[in-house]
Amino acid sequence: MIGPVQHAVGVSLPPSGADTPGMNARGSLTPVLALVAVSWSAVGATRPAGDPVFRLPATIRVRTINRGRAAIVQVPLEDYVRAAALSEFAPPSGDPRTIERMLEVQSLVSRTYAVAHLGRHALEGFDVCSTTHCQLYDPGRLRTSRWAAAAAEAVERSRGQVIWYEDRPALAVYHADCGGRTSNAAAIWSGPPLPYLTSIKDNGPARKAHTQWTYSAPVAEVERALAADPRTAVARFRDLHVERRDHNRAIEVSVRGENSRTVSAEVLREVLGRAFGPRAIRSTWFDVRTRRGTITFRGRGYGHGVGLCQAGALARIERGTKPTDVIKKYFPGTGIRTFR
Repeated sequence: MIGPVQHAVGVSLPPSGADTPGMNARGSLTPVLALVAVSWSAVGATRPAGDPVFRLPATIRVRTINRGRAAIVQVPLEDYVRAAALSEFAPPSGDPRTIERMLEVQSLVSRTYAVAHLGRHALEGFDVCSTTHCQLYDPGRLRTSRWAAAAAEAVERSRGQVIWYEDRPALAVYHADCGGRTSNAAAIWSGPPLPYLTSIKDNGPARKAHTQWTYSAPVAEVERALAADPRTAVARFRDLHVERRDHNRAIEVSVRGENSRTVSAEVLREVLGRAFGPRAIRSTWFDVRTRRGTITFRGRGYGHGVGLCQAGALARIERGTKPTDVIKKYFPGTGIRTFR
């Protein structure tokens, strides 16, 4: 979860996540499904009338960047999932069994995210990229991570499993820390609502897992950052004011000056993230105040807040929750199907 990356596929809008040690996130609201003729009995499922048939791809085309050079590589799907899971979740320390179970959760969402986005970059000749525009993929983690063996076990246990909703893979987006409540995807990114990407309280075992943050910057520096992007530039900038919220998250923010304008909170976070770094405005769950020449943001969580909350999921795993039950918590109404 690094600074948000603007992208659009159908109704999808920027996922904006933010880097934390061992945790990253991104997401999209428009999958491109790989639909291949196959007997549903062969995959252990009943084909509902009118549904397209579905089979997991054997390989996935990934654009990687190594020392500034881009290359497109064909990677076996389960190898991709192992590397992606380690790239997205690899804490510096922890109980090995807990980490392995959390990697099982991560492998489920990483596999589902990948197959729901096959062909996302089809016009460029590959399926997914290796950055936060899609999800992180660093195959070097398979050699260097202390959790490589745990990831291999986790992926093997979940081999072929996909988070499923109605007749297709779910849009399994995720983020580092929801701050105590996940976001409604339709409110954050617009587009049609999805019943399993709604706002839910992340309490119970996860109650103490969430972080708070504060970031301050001189008004003059904020003004320069805003002026660098035409979406947020105003003359004689004065301050910022949250105009609309969904639960606790800012949805629209007024950039006030001589020609005040209202922008989405995600756009504001993207613009300020470019200037001050991804760890500055960590989420859109914030209050903002201007006083004595300084603008101060106080907020909770890290990332866009939609879908799986990695901090909350880890806390639940630590308390003994099964990986499949973690998935059901953060993607209510979905199931898990196994394809071979």
